[in-house]
Amino acid sequence: MRRRKEQATKLRVKILQDRKDGLTYEEIQRKRGASSRTIANLVKGKDPKRFCEQCGESNPEKLEEHHPDKANSPNKTVTLCAGCHAQVTREQQRKMTREKKEEITIPEILPPLKLSAQRRMANPPQTTYSQPRPLTPQEKRWLGRGALYGGGGIALGESIFDKRLPGWLRVLLGIGGATLLYAGSRIK
Repeated sequence: MRRRKEQATKLRVKILQDRKDGLTYEEIQRKRGASSRTIANLVKGKDPKRFCEQCGESNPEKLEEHHPDKANSPNKTVTLCAGCHAQVTREQQRKMTREKKEEITIPEILPPLKLSAQRRMANPPQTTYSQPRPLTPQEKRWLGRGALYGGGGIALGESIFDKRLPGWLRVLLGIGGATLLYAGSRIK
């Protein structure tokens, strides 16, 4: 059970009253949700100065300091036990992640199309394909020259740099690559 500072103070009073009423540590622990060490320290009169501000834990080995707003006030800390600290930190990280996601969201440009199912089935959308314009003779030459230069360059590069290929294949690739490069240069 997570408690605030005021609730933790009230819990201390209730624990002391429960002990005076004769309840055992286990019964108080079940009833109030405090650890047995916290109950023992309260009963013995050792009201700890440091305790978890959410659950009242007073075991110094379990207590940690939490920075609620490290960016704006780096010196302000809150004492929490390890479990409460982990939960609070996770919640802060979730909040930061949600805020980042909200910043990144892309606004919807077009509203979603709302058609009834009957209308969608009755009038299926007609898909029209437009024909691309024909290539000009100059564009055809550029494409041909680019394909020949590209193929020739790749073949020549493989013949020179790929040492894993057998020698006869490297020679054939070199001749083929040079031929393609020559053919590309002949296109006017």
